[in-house]
Amino acid sequence: MKKLIYLLLLTPIIYLASCGTSATSESQSIKDCLVGYDWCQPNCSNPTMAWKFSADATFNYSTSMFGGMSAWGTWEDIGSNQIELIYTKTSTGDVLPKKTLSMPDCNSLKVGATLYKR
Repeated sequence: MKKLIYLLLLTPIIYLASCGTSATSESQSIKDCLVGYDWCQPNCSNPTMAWKFSADATFNYSTSMFGGMSAWGTWEDIGSNQIELIYTKTSTGDVLPKKTLSMPDCNSLKVGATLYKR
């Protein structure tokens, strides 16, 4: 009887402990997929727009469209396959608002309606 009671008490604790590690695994997965790659549009052979994310939670963006522009800032995995960007500087001096990107899978990055591939 004591074994049954222990089993009934320990099962929810073990379950909750395993749930707590899944968020870390998801965050690590986003970081593994995101960091160290060029994210390009339309492709990385001849990109007109590109993102680069670093392990220190910084990023840079560049485009050759409309005369060109670059931007720098920080990024954060906010869960649910989403990444929040905070711009800290642009080559044009513009102040850009926060932006949320999504990562549908490990090879795709969605910025608004635009899909970037690595």
